[in-house]
Amino acid sequence: MTEMKPGAIVHVELSSSNPAATQKFLETVFGWKFKKEAADMGMEYWSWDAGSGPGGGLMKPMQGMPPGTLNYVLVESVDAATKKITAAGGKVVMPKQEIPKVGWFAVFEIPGGVMQAVYQPLAPR
Repeated sequence: MTEMKPGAIVHVELSSSNPAATQKFLETVFGWKFKKEAADMGMEYWSWDAGSGPGGGLMKPMQGMPPGTLNYVLVESVDAATKKITAAGGKVVMPKQEIPKVGWFAVFEIPGGVMQAVYQPLAPR
């Protein structure tokens, strides 16, 4: 697999008002494989593998957010990316948050209303 570079979509997160029904549908129709994760953030979270491309996750919507799809774009620094986002006319709707033992993310709105996220992994050890 090719190494992901900044700017690549590295994770696709589905938020559903009924995650169990969403999971069953995607398993039945497309054969996706789901795994329940041990989330430290007080929520149920399932990772999924579609067999190719970026993987993703499934959960209930974050507080104040509707069900939908959120792409996570790889960046070297969430702080630097959010500065560029706001300078280019985007709006940060969820500031930098830690994903314990994984990295950091922030959610932003692109002009036109599309929600996306930036993701910075932990530095390799």
